[in-house]
Amino acid sequence: MSPFAYRELYCPAHFGNSWEVMSAAEVREALEEARRWGYTVYGDWFDTADLKNPLDNPRREHLLPQELWERKLRNFRIAQDVGLDTNLMLTSNHVYLDQLRPDLLADTSGDHRMFGQLLCPSIPEAREIILRNARDLFELLAARGVQLGNLHAFAYDYGGCSCPQCTPWIVTMAKLFLEGWEIAREYFPEVTPRLIGWWVTQEEHELLADWADEHAPGFFRSCALHIQYGDTRPAGQPRLPEGCEPHAFVHIGYSNLPTAPRDVYGIWGPVVAPQRLEATCRDLADFGCTGYVTYDEGAFSEANRAIWGALTSGGHATADEVLEEYARRHFGAGDDAAAWAEWLAQWGEPWQVDLPEARRELDALFVRLDNLCLHNPPRMTPELHWRLAQWECKLRLFELQSVIDATKEWDAARLAAADDFVDELEWMQRKCWGIGPLRHAIHPHFQRPDWWAGYAHIRGLQRLSDLSTLSDET
Repeated sequence: MSPFAYRELYCPAHFGNSWEVMSAAEVREALEEARRWGYTVYGDWFDTADLKNPLDNPRREHLLPQELWERKLRNFRIAQDVGLDTNLMLTSNHVYLDQLRPDLLADTSGDHRMFGQLLCPSIPEAREIILRNARDLFELLAARGVQLGNLHAFAYDYGGCSCPQCTPWIVTMAKLFLEGWEIAREYFPEVTPRLIGWWVTQEEHELLADWADEHAPGFFRSCALHIQYGDTRPAGQPRLPEGCEPHAFVHIGYSNLPTAPRDVYGIWGPVVAPQRLEATCRDLADFGCTGYVTYDEGAFSEANRAIWGALTSGGHATADEVLEEYARRHFGAGDDAAAWAEWLAQWGEPWQVDLPEARRELDALFVRLDNLCLHNPPRMTPELHWRLAQWECKLRLFELQSVIDATKEWDAARLAAADDFVDELEWMQRKCWGIGPLRHAIHPHFQRPDWWAGYAHIRGLQRLSDLSTLSDET
C-alpha cells in the first residue's frame, strides 16, 4: 500500500493559467485523468487578487469577479462528480480590492513573505470583513452542492501582518483559521482542518506547535511542509502540533533542477522532472509523510502530474514506466513508447539536451506515428493534439535560443530568431494550452532569457510597470 493516503492535486485557478480558462469539458477530462493517475483530492483557492467582491454587486453586473467565482464553483462540483474529495485553501487576511481601507490595512513591512490585499485581523472591523468573506465562500460552495472535505490554512502568499498585535503572525493566523473553520462547520460538519507550511520557518513551526498543543490539541490533522526548489524533502524536521501528520507541498511545475533561467511554469515549454519526482517520492516516504498537496499551475505540467500521481499511489514503480504509459495513452506510441519516454525524460535537464540529436529523434518518432502530417521544416499543426505539439514547441524554443546565443550582436539573423522565439512562445500558449495574458508569479518576466532586455529595447516593447524591481520566487 502507498504510504501517501492523502493525495491532493491543488489547482489554483488564477493569474490566467490553464485552470482559470478551461471549459467544463476540459476540466472534467483533466480531473478524470488526475484520478486515473492516482490523485484522490482536488483543491482550489478563491484568489481575490485584482478582484472586487463579486457578491457586493448592486448593479447586477457580470464582470471578471463573477465569472471567475462561477468557474471555480463549477470546477469543485466537477471534481466531486468524478469521484475526488475536495479541499479549499483559505488565505488568512487576503481580501477584495473594494474592501481595502487605509485604517484597516495590515503592516507588511520587514517581511518579504507578507504581500497581497491584506487587512489586519487584530482590528475588529477588519476581522469581521475577513470572516464574512470566508462565510460567503462556504455558502457559495454549499449552495452549489459541494461537500467540502478539507480546509487548508495558508500563512503566507498571500497573507500576513507584522503589527505588534499580530506578532507572531503564525499564531495569529492559526487563531483566525480556527474561527473560520468553526464557520465552515455550519455548512460542512465533517470538514477536516489542515495546514500549509509554505514559507513557514522552523522557529514558526515551534511557535505554532506550542500554541496548538496548549489551546487546540489534536485540531490540525496535517501540515504540508515546504520543499525548497531543487530539494526532494522538507528542510530539517519541523515539530508539528499533537496529532498533526507530516504532509508535503510538492511543486510539479518545474524540471529536475532549479537552473537559471528556471524551466518553470511553462515559460520554456512543458516541464518534466522524472529524477526529481522519483527521489521526492522515496525521500518523503522515508521522512514519514502520509500525504501531500501537489501544486499544479496548468497544462504544461501534465507529464509531471502523471508521474507524481502514479508513483505516489503505487500505480508504477518508476518515472520511465509512467512516461511510457503516457506516450501509449496520449501519443498512440505503441512499440515506440520506450523511445518516447526516453525523449521526454531528457528534458528534465533542458539545458543539457543535445538539440540536433533531439530534433532527429523527434522527427523519426513523428514519422512512425499514425495519421500525422509533418511540414518542412517539421512543424506540428493545430489539428494535432496539444500534448504532442507542446513538446515540439519546447524543442523549437531551445533551438531558437541556441541561434540567439551564437552571437551577442543584434544583427538581422539574431533579431529574426528572437522574433521567432516570441512567436513560438505565444503560439504554444494559444494553440497548445489555450491561455492568454499571464500575471504575477507565472508571468514570463521571472524566467526571461538574458538577451530579453536588449531585444525589448530594440523592439520598443513598453511596460506599464517596472518588473525589474520584482524578486524571483523562492
